[in-house]
Amino acid sequence: MKNKTVYILGAGFAVEAGAPIQEKLISEIFKVNEKAPHVFRDDSIAQFKNFLTNTLNIGERWHNTIPLEDIFTPLDSCIANNLSFRNLSVEKLKDKRQLVFELIGLTMQHILMTTPKDYITQFADYLVFKSKQRISGNYKNCDPVSVLSTNWDILLDNSINLSIQDDDFNNTEQGVVDYCCHVSSYEKNDETVKPGLEILGRGGYNVKLLKLHGSLNWLLCPRCQRIYVKFYQKIAMNPFNGISNHSCRHCDKNFGKESSHRLVSNLIMPTYLKDLTNPQYKIIWQNAGIELSEAKKIVFIGYSLPQADFEMRQLLARMVDKKTEIEVVDIRGDKNPDNYDSLVRNYEQFFGRKILSYEFGASKYIEEKIKPLIEAVSFN
Repeated sequence: MKNKTVYILGAGFAVEAGAPIQEKLISEIFKVNEKAPHVFRDDSIAQFKNFLTNTLNIGERWHNTIPLEDIFTPLDSCIANNLSFRNLSVEKLKDKRQLVFELIGLTMQHILMTTPKDYITQFADYLVFKSKQRISGNYKNCDPVSVLSTNWDILLDNSINLSIQDDDFNNTEQGVVDYCCHVSSYEKNDETVKPGLEILGRGGYNVKLLKLHGSLNWLLCPRCQRIYVKFYQKIAMNPFNGISNHSCRHCDKNFGKESSHRLVSNLIMPTYLKDLTNPQYKIIWQNAGIELSEAKKIVFIGYSLPQADFEMRQLLARMVDKKTEIEVVDIRGDKNPDNYDSLVRNYEQFFGRKILSYEFGASKYIEEKIKPLIEAVSFN
């Protein structure tokens, strides 16, 4: 009998922690530049505006409203097919793509630096609490929870890892954040980064966090395709956060030092042409399908099920059982209550049945629905 709950997180999950929704990322870049220009390199905003105006032919009055898909789709399409785009060669397109990513990453980092994140900590504690039931080999009989996230940010990753470390301080059983793919630690002696299967084999437990579009704390080896992980640091923004270009230590050992071993970021950008051919992403998406197929209940938090996200829609249509309970968590709000009603109708149309809905947002949902589950056990 199925007893697993799968949480699917969209950009709205982190909105109450201050993160901008995808539709407002470009406007937030310009807002941050006005208030704190030191966040960006001296010429990066000028380069970005020049790219929008002279390459994409977007008038300055429209700079704030251009969808990210309209930026990354032509870039990714031309790069994938080795085509120049208007006045830019393929190599220049790669530079512009990295520039836009740099601006997005630094903007998110600046906004999230001082915002409250208590509800994310509470959610992380709950995930650890539930996942600990898998210790001492009990994973064969117990698999209560997992998270699928479409977000790059590492707020939840860090909170889960902190919760695990706090718990492991008083316990011999070890837990790990399990990205459900092949990972190595960015720092050689970092014991907090281990594959989930290895930890389960030792009698520990894994907290499954499948990041479908990649993560800001990942770097990839282009040769062996290992993902390197470092908590609490956005190493995918390399080299813009002061981290030097590190090399894959495994390939360096096996083949000698080569420039082809230099670690790179490999995030899935907002585009209509998402490239999921990387073997690590294939593993993550394949495991995501298994998680969905085993779910008794799926809770969507801050995810709008957009038409453009057709890979996710296809995965849900293919792998979610017709008896699986569906719940949608978002914010109705006073300004656009019709948007919330439309969101619920969209889900009901997609799944072909009535769904549960919660209209007060992620933080209240966690406070009212999830936090009491831990407190009840602690009280007893």
